[in-house]
Formats: sequence, C-alpha cells, structure tokens
Amino acid sequence: MRAVRFDAGYYYGRGLSARGLAERLVRSWSDQGVNLVYFYAYNRVYGARYRTRYAGNIMEDYGRQDLLGHMLKEAHRRGIKVIAWLNGAQHKQVWEAHPAWRQKTREGADYKPDRDSYFLCVRNPEVMNWWLGFVDDLLTHYPDLDGIDLAEFQVDLWGDHACYCEHCRGQFAGVHPGEAVPGDEWREFRAEGLTRLLLASSRLTQSYGKESHITTVFTAGRDGNLLSSEQVRDAIGFDLEGVLAGPSRPDVIQAELIWQQWAAAYGDGGTFTAEWTCEAVREAKRMVAGRARLIAHVEVTDFGRGALDSAGLARTIAAAVEGRPDGIDIYDSYQIEKTKEAADYLETAWLSFAD
Repeated sequence: MRAVRFDAGYYYGRGLSARGLAERLVRSWSDQGVNLVYFYAYNRVYGARYRTRYAGNIMEDYGRQDLLGHMLKEAHRRGIKVIAWLNGAQHKQVWEAHPAWRQKTREGADYKPDRDSYFLCVRNPEVMNWWLGFVDDLLTHYPDLDGIDLAEFQVDLWGDHACYCEHCRGQFAGVHPGEAVPGDEWREFRAEGLTRLLLASSRLTQSYGKESHITTVFTAGRDGNLLSSEQVRDAIGFDLEGVLAGPSRPDVIQAELIWQQWAAAYGDGGTFTAEWTCEAVREAKRMVAGRARLIAHVEVTDFGRGALDSAGLARTIAAAVEGRPDGIDIYDSYQIEKTKEAADYLETAWLSFAD
C-alpha cells in the first residue's frame, strides 16, 4: 500500500472546482505511484466533503459539489483505492445540538481541551446509535468506497480528565461498586467503551464488504521505545490490544510513527531522527503481531523543528521501508506539493513496494 492523505481544506481559494481538483490530484498521485488515498471525509468543525443529509451533518462547499464522488470516479479510473477517513468521535454540530452527549470532566463541565475539540461520550447509547448511523449513511450513499478509516479515536488527550458523564459514572458504579474514580479499573472501563465503538464500526464496515482501517499514534517514550498498549490505554482510552483481540478486528492498523514529533516534544534530536523510524516500525509490527496489516504513517509536518525537506522525507521513507511494513502512508498531499522535489522522490520511493 502506497498511500497519501488528502485534506480538501488546504485547497480552498485556488479557484478549482471539485471535479477539477480531483482530476489534477489523482493524475499527480498516479504519476507518483500512489495506489491508495485517505480522503478526509468529514471535518469535525466545518462539515462534510461529500453529499449528506444525515442528522446533524452539514456540508462544506466541496461537499455540495460532491468532491468525494468525483474523487472516487477519478481514482478508480486509475486503479487507486479510496478510504474515507473520519476523526472522532468528534462532531461540532452534534456536540452543539446535544449537550447531554458531551464528555464531562470530574467537575461536571464539558471536556473541551482546546477550541476545536468536540468530544462525544461513546458510552452514551444515543451517541453509539448516532455514530453507527453516521458511518452507515456514508457507506450506503457511496457504495464505491473501498473502506473506512477511524483516525485518532481517544477518550482523553492524556490523563484522567474525561469522561465523568452520568452514563460513565452510572455504568461504572454498576460494574465496579465502591471502586475509585479515577483508578485502574476505571481506566480499563473507559477504554472498553471506546473499544466497543471501534469494533462495532469495523463490523459495520466489513458487512458492506469494505476494508476497516484504524489509525492511531504509537507514542514514544523519552528513551525512544514505543509505549505499551496498556500504558496508552490508561492515558488516552485507546486500547490497541483490546481492538486486535476483539471480533471484527480491523483489517489494517495504521501506526503514526513521526520522529520529528517526539524530537520536538522531548527536545531530543539525537534519539529521534529519520532513522528511528525503522526500529519503530519493527516494534509496531511486534505489537500488532500479524493480526492486521500494518501501515507506517509518516509526515512532512512541522512540529516546531521545521518541516521536512525532500532529503528528510527520503530518509524517513527509506527507514520506514527497511522496517518492512505492509505499506507507507504520508501526511499529506498538500505538504508534499509544497516540499521541493518531494513528489519527484516519491516516484522512485514507491518502487520499494510491489503491486
């Protein structure tokens, strides 16, 4: 899998129609050897890049022009798969319309760690029903989609800040009466709710004969090693091991292995270099243990240390390839365009993977 991520938000203001944008980008991706594109389908703040009338949804301008429909037509004409990428479970319009669906802090306030966060509580049965309907609506109206990617799902950005809504408190007290909140049992309990949502979404996607992908950050410690599934579970509520052990597990796990992110976070440009990516891929493969295909996700993103130039991207991809994942995914198409000679390099880099 030779994948690139596409966020239409970067392409507004260029005077391109949805049809024109799809034609131009798909032609470029095909020339570079890309065979899979992750299409950012619903921006949690601004709405859909596809046509939808589902409850709570709104459409961006590219949605009203049916950008997804044009992208599917152009990509499939050139043998490129299209996976609809969803970030969640966050959705501004539903968050605003249903205050009772919001995640809560211990003090009972809305959990909103930053301006553009709109966390919905996945243990609320109404949220679960709405979310599965949201996914089903997309799959029903775009039967040519090749799959769904659930990206960066978590309960908490990091720590014990959420969720303490009445559903979470009530359900936890019923299963673990008298146990501390927060505590070890509570952290496992909140992760179980997210795992159920992810597996239900995966089962629904697979019932349509489509691929189920899950993308998540594989967090690195200061020593350069990846944190265990249990450590990440207790910190953010995402349980990799629980997802892979469950029924209807995803077909693909996409591991975000971004060395420049950790170099910036820890102020350590010695441990975290492009070459770090190789061992990180191997470690991620050991954690997944063959229960899903593993894609190594790398980025051109500026994490406060300067965006990668073409040479840095080349070294990063080469290191990722050496780790022998099932594919490479790059975030994102817009930044590749902005990085001098990056597109030219990709034309040869993808030769590392056979069709």
